[in-house]
Amino acid sequence: MKTAILYLSKHGTTEKVARIIGDKLEEKDAELINLEKVQPSLDQYDRIIIGGSVYVGTVNKKLTSYCIENETLLAQKQLGLFVCGMEPDPDKQQTELETAFPKSLQGKAKATGFMGGEFILEKMNFMERFIVKKIAHTKVSSSNIHEETINLFVEKLKE
Repeated sequence: MKTAILYLSKHGTTEKVARIIGDKLEEKDAELINLEKVQPSLDQYDRIIIGGSVYVGTVNKKLTSYCIENETLLAQKQLGLFVCGMEPDPDKQQTELETAFPKSLQGKAKATGFMGGEFILEKMNFMERFIVKKIAHTKVSSSNIHEETINLFVEKLKE
């Protein structure tokens, strides 16, 4: 099965999670594609995994737009959908995941997941650092990638 793992990543965490998913799928044909750089032809893929980031409760608008623009074609593929973010509340995590993707694709997806995230202060601009320090009450970089969620996501895709 030819797989495309499409992602949008501002500071690198979504790309990191996309790579982990690709490695765990153990498919030599899985391609990681940064949607900031390439707009791939989706016809050649059997499975498409799409991931993006959530910052302060706001989903990457390019991710949502891409999914809406390609909704018909994406709905014809085996689909996996994920987001990365640092929201600690499970109900809000679910809301962020649902906000990121059209409902029609969520219903079609074989796997969905909120994969956790990272605060990498060194990669943030001044305003981003300021907001993170105020909202998250942290002054240091931190990582909270949900390995178990990633494993469950991959297992669902393999079924």
